[in-house]
Amino acid sequence: MAQRILESGQIETLERREIPRLIPPAAQVFGIRARRLQALAPGHAIEGYLQLMARLCEAQQQALDGLSPAVLADLREQAFGQRPAAAAEAGMPPLLAGDLQRDPIWREILRTLCRKLGDATGFPEPVAAIVGELVGTEDVELEAQADALLDSAGAEPRNAASAPFVMAALQVYWTALAGDERIHALHPMADAPGLCPACGSAPVASQVHARAPHAGHRYLACALCSCQWHFVRVQCSRCGAMGKDIAYQTLTDAESEDNSAAREAGVRAETCEACHGYRKILYEEKDHGVEPVADDLASLALDLLLGELGYARASQNPLLWQLAGD
Repeated sequence: MAQRILESGQIETLERREIPRLIPPAAQVFGIRARRLQALAPGHAIEGYLQLMARLCEAQQQALDGLSPAVLADLREQAFGQRPAAAAEAGMPPLLAGDLQRDPIWREILRTLCRKLGDATGFPEPVAAIVGELVGTEDVELEAQADALLDSAGAEPRNAASAPFVMAALQVYWTALAGDERIHALHPMADAPGLCPACGSAPVASQVHARAPHAGHRYLACALCSCQWHFVRVQCSRCGAMGKDIAYQTLTDAESEDNSAAREAGVRAETCEACHGYRKILYEEKDHGVEPVADDLASLALDLLLGELGYARASQNPLLWQLAGD
C-alpha cells in the first residue's frame, strides 16, 4: 500500500488542524484546584498555606457557580463589546486584562470571598485581619490594586499580603468571561505565543496532557482566566529559544546522581540559557492529579533551587505574590 510522505510544512498544517489549539476553562476549575491543594498539603513545609488556599479556591468555585446565566450573559456581552474591530482583525485577545473595563461585580466577588475566609476557623489571626481589611477597603483602592496586579507579568502588588485574595476575585471574574462560546474559536497569537490568546496574561506553568484529544501535547495555563493554549515542546515560553538552550531540572537532580527518578517526576522546571528564566512543566502521564496553579505553588522548593542556580521565574503564581528582592 502506497504511503504519502508529508513535508514539514504540511505536518505543521495537519497538526494545527487536528490538535485543539485552546482549552476553555473547566466548569469546576477552582474545585479541582482546591482538591489538589488539599491532597498536596498534608506533611508539606507550607501545609497551612496550602490549606488556606484550598479554602480560598472552594470559595472561588462557589462564587463562580453563584453567577446566574443571565448575569453571565450580561457580563460577557459587556466585555466582548469593548473589543475594537481593529483589535479583533489583528487577533488581539478579546478579554485583554490590562485594557478591559471591569464590571464592579468583581469587587462583590472579592468581598464575598473575604467574608467566607473570615468566618473560617483553624487559620492564623493575621488571615482574618487581612480579609477583614479588604472587605472595608474603598473601591478606588481595590481597583488600584487590581490594576497593579494585571499590568504585566512582572507587576508588583500594592500590598503583597492581600494580593492573592484580590487576584482570586479577578480569576473568578475572568474565568466567568472565558466560559463564553466565542473563546473556542481563538488560537495562540502568532506574535506572542507565550501569552494567553483570551486575556493576554502570562501563564503560571505548562502541562503536558495525557488524555485525548490533548494527549502528548503541551499547553500553557493562564494564571488569570484559566484557559490553556497549545505551545510546542522544548521551547522557552518566555523568550522563544529552542533546542540546546532548553533543559529540565527537578529537586531529584540536585539530590541524587541517578536521574531516573527525575525522569519520573510529575513537576519539573523548564530552564532557558538564552534568557536565564524558567517555568514549571507538569506531566499528567506521571501524575494524573497535576493542576497548574496548585502544583506550581506546592513546588516552591524547586523555585528556591532555581533561584540559587541563577534562574529567574518567568511570572508569578496568582496565589502567592512577592515583592522584588524577596
